[in-house]
Amino acid sequence: MKKWDIKEKRRILAGISCFLLFGPLMIQAVEDIDNEKISVRKGFLTALSEQAIELYHPFLQYDEGQQENGTFAEQMLRLLSDSIPFHYFVQGSAEETCLVEVVEFEQLLQGKEEAGEIEQQELAAAVLEENRKVEETMKIQTQIPQELQNTVVESEIEQNVQTVAAVNGFVPQQQKKAMYVLAQLQNAEFMKKTFYTEDATTMIRPEQIEYNTLMSFDATLKQSAQAPQILIYHTHSQEAYIDSDIQDASTTILGVGEHLAAILRTEYGFNVLHHMGQYDVDSRDDAYAKAAVGLEAVLEENPTIEVIIDLHRDAVAEGSKLVTTIQGQEMAQFMFFNGLSYTRARGELTSLSNPYIHENLAFAFQMKLAADEYYPGLTRKTYLKGYRYNLQYRPKSLLVELGAQTNTVEEAMNACRPLAHIISMVLKGENK
Repeated sequence: MKKWDIKEKRRILAGISCFLLFGPLMIQAVEDIDNEKISVRKGFLTALSEQAIELYHPFLQYDEGQQENGTFAEQMLRLLSDSIPFHYFVQGSAEETCLVEVVEFEQLLQGKEEAGEIEQQELAAAVLEENRKVEETMKIQTQIPQELQNTVVESEIEQNVQTVAAVNGFVPQQQKKAMYVLAQLQNAEFMKKTFYTEDATTMIRPEQIEYNTLMSFDATLKQSAQAPQILIYHTHSQEAYIDSDIQDASTTILGVGEHLAAILRTEYGFNVLHHMGQYDVDSRDDAYAKAAVGLEAVLEENPTIEVIIDLHRDAVAEGSKLVTTIQGQEMAQFMFFNGLSYTRARGELTSLSNPYIHENLAFAFQMKLAADEYYPGLTRKTYLKGYRYNLQYRPKSLLVELGAQTNTVEEAMNACRPLAHIISMVLKGENK
């Protein structure tokens, strides 16, 4: 009997390992091609790469499996870069001349170690001139019934939040720190990849994210501050942060909501009503249905309300943390959320219709764009899901996921200041 040496044994073991690792992927890829799940023209390699990504790295599937041609390594590199929002840089290719231009003025003027002084000044002057032209081009013409109140919690939050929500020296950003090129914003595919994450259950159509249409929506307030203009509430009032004291509501999402309301009142002059009804104490399953009853009562009592903000705290993997640093302060990143009343399985949800889907999308997009331009890195991509999430009561309805369970209360509180500035810019038309 032939004896195998150590090298031969290693080769055999390596071959078996490769087969066990990639065999199922190859089989699935072939089935996908045969079933026309993946078109034949995309080839076996693309199908195999998609199966590998789906099995070993599913978070890369932001673009619904629409990989471009190229080697496996090139596709993986492209998918990885696409999954990192929102900065795209020019690489010198003639086909890539309209990518996002990120303008960090301080870095341009201080980077003498990387370029000669004359070269640096020329670069800064060229970018400033280009952004001036782009900015010119971008101008487009365009109280709840007593039985639903929790007065104990409300009083506790208003008292405790005065300490937690002290002024912390944040200065609203007056100049744009980054800017998108108009030609890219007018491209539906660029808009979708750059600003949105689609849940697998739904899909957004190109006409719903047409840039000029979204920006032409007039989001400015029409009512004076003599009566309530903005309503902040919480479908999920029990959401808390990593260092929250569950017994102290001022350290949960309710306290963060009161902090945001206080900033909007005192620093921007809005008349804000913060509703602290709790609809998820026993169960989250029917929280939206319960919240709808409370919302309708508040709106009936306060018909002047134009803006509704449902403030949440997101949930992420325990190893993740949604944080960025602005003006030396750590802030929880936040995300806007839209319901489309549309699922892939059922199409239009006529039983859960929303007459304000376009306005909701435009309102959230103007917020997201302002955030990216003035506070790059503060927001995540806007999440799109199939149902309506009580966004049907006003054209200017907004659902915000502020941080996650891995953030601290301080990080969430800090993020309220740029969030309030973004809200103010859009409601006063300063974003245009």
